[in-house]
Amino acid sequence: MSAHADDGSGLRTRHFSYPPPVVAELGPGLSPLVILAPTVDRSRAYLLDITETEIEGRPPRVIRNVWDRVRHGFAFPPLKGPLVAERERWYRQRKDLVEGITHKARRYLYHIVEAVERRGLPMELALLPFVESGFEPQALSSAQAAGLWQFIPGTAQKYRLRLTEHYDARRDIVASTEAALDYLEFLHGMFNDWQLALAGYNWGEEAVLRAIQRNQAKGLPTDYESLTIPEETRYYVPKLMAIRNIVAEPDKHGIELADIENAAYFSRVDVAVELDAQAVARLAGLSVSEVLALNPSHKSPIISGKGRPAVLLPANRVEEFSSRLSALPVKIKAGGKRLVSQPARSAVVGMAPPKGLAL
Repeated sequence: MSAHADDGSGLRTRHFSYPPPVVAELGPGLSPLVILAPTVDRSRAYLLDITETEIEGRPPRVIRNVWDRVRHGFAFPPLKGPLVAERERWYRQRKDLVEGITHKARRYLYHIVEAVERRGLPMELALLPFVESGFEPQALSSAQAAGLWQFIPGTAQKYRLRLTEHYDARRDIVASTEAALDYLEFLHGMFNDWQLALAGYNWGEEAVLRAIQRNQAKGLPTDYESLTIPEETRYYVPKLMAIRNIVAEPDKHGIELADIENAAYFSRVDVAVELDAQAVARLAGLSVSEVLALNPSHKSPIISGKGRPAVLLPANRVEEFSSRLSALPVKIKAGGKRLVSQPARSAVVGMAPPKGLAL
């Protein structure tokens, strides 16, 4: 059998010819020339002995870190103009600030990227905490917006983010991310336009609707750039697009992004006993600041126990934490509640560990 391929494109058409003895044996009705057309059916690609690159007609996507995943997921239409260019210049003049924010993002970005990707949303949304809070979960605005995603109390309540005397879900990394994406999906469903959805996230959907209605009444366009909106909202999307452009081509802007692995930074650990941040830090072999950076939603010293969300810990410290926690003396009270027994109580409140247990 002889074969050749037409290399005119990345996705090739394969030809081969049956040898004369086969044609003679099977009869004159058999065409000696067989053409195998390109296929996009990955499950059958092996039949043509071609690679996925050839199937897609483009180079394979290389994922070296989380930033690569973010870049590959960009889906917003380009937004150019003086406001984007001005924001790019502003960030370039503050390289240390930008690089510091990307360093903070290393704790949270993988989780956010996973959540955005799971919903099939544009990956630009994963960069929104850069604009909102600088990836600082303890951020609090003058309007009392809090957390990575800067929820005000009213919107937080609407999206089931609990605010109690001891807990502020707006600062909970997992809960606030899900609520923010719920809200953004709702806004996109309302406006069918991501720029208007982002304007609604910043200014409020009702305010954007009124601005659209005013333009409609005047026979004017109702796109984001045509609306009469506050200066903060006018700069909001350009800020995000400037960050998008910097992440897309950091070398072009002379900015070095923090190295963030394409792997989970933290894991959730259910802890039934009451522990404060200092005790968790000792058990996990971490600094208290690292524990608080991952568990910023607690307004009281105790961050684990009944009725509290799972503790977030760096994925590489979970095993050590669990092992040390299991070594603490415990007793079972009536009703099955697990409590650290009195000899170990000092470890719970951050004092000296019990004898024989190195914290």
